[in-house]
Amino acid sequence: MTLLLCVIFFLSGAAALLFETLWFRVAGLTLGSSVWASNIVLASFMAGLAAGNAAAARYGQRVRRPLFVYAVIECVVGFTGVAIVVLLPPLSPMLAPLFTRVLAHPWLVNSLRLAVAFGLMLVPTTAMGLTLPLLTKALARSDANFGRVLGRLYGWNTLGGMAGALCGELWLISWLGQRGTAFAAATLNVTAAVVALFLTRHVGEASAPEAEPAPTRRLSARAWRLLAAAFFSGGALLALEVIWFRFLQLFVFGTSLVFATMLAVILLGIGAGGIVASRWLSRDPQAQRFTSLVALGAGIATELAYALFDSRVGSFLYTGDMAGAALLLSLRLMLPTALLSGVLFALLGAAQRDECGEEAEATGRLTLANTLGAMSGALVAGFVLLPQLGMEKALFALSLSYGVAAWLSGAATRTARPEKLRRTALVAAAGLYGLVLLLFPFGLMKGRFLKEVVQSFASGGERLLRAHEGLTETVVYTRFDWGGSPLYYRMITNSYSMSATSRTARRYMRMYVYWALAVNPNARKALLISYGVGNTAKALTETRQLESIDVVDISRDILDLSTLIFPGTSNPLRDPRVHVHVEDGRFFLRATGERFDLITSEPPPPRAAGIVNLYSREYFRLIHDRLRDGGVATYWLPVSQLHHSESQAIVRGFCDAFRDCSLWAGAGTEWMLAGTGGVRGPVLEDRFSAQWRDPVVGPELVGVGLEQPEQLGATFIADAETLDEWTRGAPALDDDHPSRILSLPPPTNPPEPYYRSWGDPRAARQRFASSAFIRGLWPPLLRQRTEDWFEVQAIVDDEYGERRLNSIQSLHAVLTRSLLRTLPILLAHSDLVIQGIAVRAYQDGKRGSGLEWEMGVRALSQRDYGAAAQHFALVDEASRRVRAQLLRALALGLADRVSEARQALDSIELTALPHEEAISALWIERFLRSRARPAGAHVRQR
Repeated sequence: MTLLLCVIFFLSGAAALLFETLWFRVAGLTLGSSVWASNIVLASFMAGLAAGNAAAARYGQRVRRPLFVYAVIECVVGFTGVAIVVLLPPLSPMLAPLFTRVLAHPWLVNSLRLAVAFGLMLVPTTAMGLTLPLLTKALARSDANFGRVLGRLYGWNTLGGMAGALCGELWLISWLGQRGTAFAAATLNVTAAVVALFLTRHVGEASAPEAEPAPTRRLSARAWRLLAAAFFSGGALLALEVIWFRFLQLFVFGTSLVFATMLAVILLGIGAGGIVASRWLSRDPQAQRFTSLVALGAGIATELAYALFDSRVGSFLYTGDMAGAALLLSLRLMLPTALLSGVLFALLGAAQRDECGEEAEATGRLTLANTLGAMSGALVAGFVLLPQLGMEKALFALSLSYGVAAWLSGAATRTARPEKLRRTALVAAAGLYGLVLLLFPFGLMKGRFLKEVVQSFASGGERLLRAHEGLTETVVYTRFDWGGSPLYYRMITNSYSMSATSRTARRYMRMYVYWALAVNPNARKALLISYGVGNTAKALTETRQLESIDVVDISRDILDLSTLIFPGTSNPLRDPRVHVHVEDGRFFLRATGERFDLITSEPPPPRAAGIVNLYSREYFRLIHDRLRDGGVATYWLPVSQLHHSESQAIVRGFCDAFRDCSLWAGAGTEWMLAGTGGVRGPVLEDRFSAQWRDPVVGPELVGVGLEQPEQLGATFIADAETLDEWTRGAPALDDDHPSRILSLPPPTNPPEPYYRSWGDPRAARQRFASSAFIRGLWPPLLRQRTEDWFEVQAIVDDEYGERRLNSIQSLHAVLTRSLLRTLPILLAHSDLVIQGIAVRAYQDGKRGSGLEWEMGVRALSQRDYGAAAQHFALVDEASRRVRAQLLRALALGLADRVSEARQALDSIELTALPHEEAISALWIERFLRSRARPAGAHVRQR
C-alpha cells in the first residue's frame, strides 16, 4: 500500500505541474502576461490550494474513506483541468467586451482578471489542496509514524512535479500540443484514481467501522508558532524562487526550457528533502526537535550559495538552448536551500502533529500556512523586494526569514529531554548563521555580476550607463562613445541584448514605419507594440501626418528609462499624440475597441519564455482584425535566430492572417513581414515619396541608408505567392503548438543558411518585376525604376549581413554608379553619427588620425576625391594605416591621378596583408590598370 500510494501521488504531482503550466499559458492568452496579470493568476492558483488546505484542516477528521474521496478528487482535477485548457481560448472573445469597458481603469481590469482567474481555478486547485491531507490520513492508518508518512508522500509528490515540469517542456507539448498534453495529464489523474479505488477494497476501507471524530482542539501557542514558522519558510522559498530565476537570467537566456530546468531543480531539492526527512524520522521519531537547526541551515545555504556563485560553472555549455548551463548553475545556487526546505516542511509537520492529534487536520493546517506563505512570498518578492531592494538585498532579507522560522520552530518544538549534542549543534549553527549575515557580500551584484553582463557586450568599448532591477526584468543600459560623444546605446534585459540605437537597429526598426507610411500615406492612427529603446516610436512621432499614436509595452521600467536616450522633449513618449499603455500587447489588442491605420511591432525574440504566442497565427489574426480598411501591419522576423522550419511556421501563420503577406529585407538578417487590410490600388508616386521631401523624416531616411524611394522597393524579398511556395506543407505556428518554435536549440553558424537563398537580391528582382502584389500597390514608374536598384541592395545586404563581398569593389560600384552618400560611408566602416561628431570636432579645430579618416570618408562620399586622398594621407593610426592607403589609392584613381595612386599602392607590402585587404589591393591594381593610358602603361608583377 505504501509503495502504490507513493506511485499514484508521484503521478498526481506530475499531472498537477502539467496542468499548472498549461493553465498559466492559456490564462496568459486571455488575461495577458503583464506582471499584474501573471501574479493575479498565480495568486488565484495558490488561493485555491489554500482553500483545499483549509477544508482539509476543518473537515478532514470527518472523512471515513480518505482513499475513495481522494479518487473522486483526482477525477475532478482531471476533468476540470482539461476543461480550462480546452474551453478558455474559445471563451476569450466572449470575455473581451468585458475588458473593453474597463480598459482605461487598470484597477478595474485587474479586479476583473482576479475574478475570472479565481473562478476558473477554484475547483481544480481546491481539489489539489485536499490531496496531501487525504493520503496522509489514509497511510497513517497503517503507519503510526506521522512524520515519516508526511515526508514520504510530500517528497514523492514533489518529485512527480519535477518530472511533469521537464517532460511537459521537453516532449509532451511538442508532441501533443497543449490540448493533447492536458488530456495526458488527466490520464495520470484517472490512473491515480483507479489505483486508489483498488486500494479502498484492498484495505477494506468501505467496511471499516466508523469512528466518532475527535473533538477539534483549540490551537495552542506552540501550534501557532509552528504554523508561523511554516508560513515564513514557505514564503521565503517561493520568494527565493522569484529572485533566483531573475538572477540566473543574467547568465542564461530565459527560454521556456531554461525556466522548466530551474523549476525542476527546486522541486528536486524539495522532493529529495521530504524523502530525507522521512528516512530521518524513521530512525529518530523525535527528529523534529532539530527543526530550528534545519531552518538555520537553509538560511546559511542561501547566503553561501550567492557568495560563492561562479557564473563560469557550465560555461562550456553556453551554446544551444543553455538548458545544460542552467542546470549546473541552478544545482549550485538553489539545490542546497531547496533540499533543506523540504526537510524543514516534514519536520514542522511532525511537530504540528504532536500539537494537533489528527492526521488530516495537522496536514491541512500545515499546508495552509505554507501555501499562504508561498503566495505572499511570491507577491512580496515581485512587487516589493526586487523593485525596492534589488536581488542582493532581497537575498539577505530572505535569509533572515529562515532565521525567523528557526526562532519560531525552536520555541515551539517539544523535547523529551535536554540533549547536549542538540544544544551544541544549535549554538554552532546560530553562530555560523550570524557570521554569514555579518559577512554578507554586499556590493557583489554591482561589483561583479552586473559587470560580467556588460563585459559580454563590451568588446567594442561599451560602458555601463545604468542598471535597474524592476518589476519584470533587470535592465542594463550601456553606451558607446566616439570622440567624447555618444555613438549608440544598448538595452540589455537580463542577459539578452534586446535593443540598441546602432545603425543596423535604427535602419530596420525605422523601416517598419517608413515602409508602412509609403504604401499608406493616408494613415492617421498608429499602434506600436513593444517600445524597446524607442527607435520605432521616434520614427512615428517624427511623422507629422499621424494624429494618434498608441504605445503598448509590458514594462513600465523600460518606458521610464527611455529618458536615458531621449532626454527632455526629445523623448517620443512626451509627444502629445502618444498614449502609453503598460500592458501585454496581445491582451490590449483583444480588449481595445480601437482600429488603426498602422500596427507595427518588434517583440522580444520568439524563444524567450512567454513570447512565442506573439508570433502565432491567432495573434496575427488579432492584428489583422484591428486594422482599418487599407491599414498596414509590419512585423519583425529575425531569421538568423530561427531554423528553416521555424521561419516557415511563423511566415505560414502570418500569411494565414494576411492574404497579401509579403517579406522585406530590413538590415542583414533582421527582416520584416508586412500585410495590409486590403490594397486599394497603386499609390500615387508623389504621395509615396512624400516622406523623402519632409524636412524631418527626409534626413532620417538618408541616415538609415534609404536615400531614394527606389531603395525601399529594392528591399523586397517575396510576396504571398512565393511565400506560399516556400511554406508549402509546413504547419503554421499556432497557440496550441508553441513548441514548433521551441523544440529545437537556436541555430549556431549553419554551413549555408536558408535565408541566403530566400533573400538573394537577384532572384528578388525577378520576383519584384513579376509580382501582381507589387503592381497593385507600387507607383508604376517608380516600380520600373526600382528594378535597377536591386544591385545596390545586394551591397546593402553585404554591409548589414553575412555575404562579405569585396568592400572596396562594392564601394567603387556605389561611387561610380549612383549618387548615394550614406552607403559609401557605411562601406568605409563609418556611420553618419560618427560623421556628425567628426565634422563638429574638425570645425572646432581639432585634428588627429581618427578625424582625418572620418573626413576622408566624408569627402569620398561627396565624390571630392582629391580632398579624400589628402585626408587619408594623414592617417597614421596603426590599425587604419593600410586601409587608409587603399582608400587613398582608390580616390586618386577615381580622380585620374593614376601615378600617385600607384605610389600609394606601392607603399603597401602586400605579402604582410590579411587576406581581405590583399584581395582589395589586387583589385585596386587592376582598376588602376584600366584607368592608365594604353601607351607606356606600367605592368606590375605580383
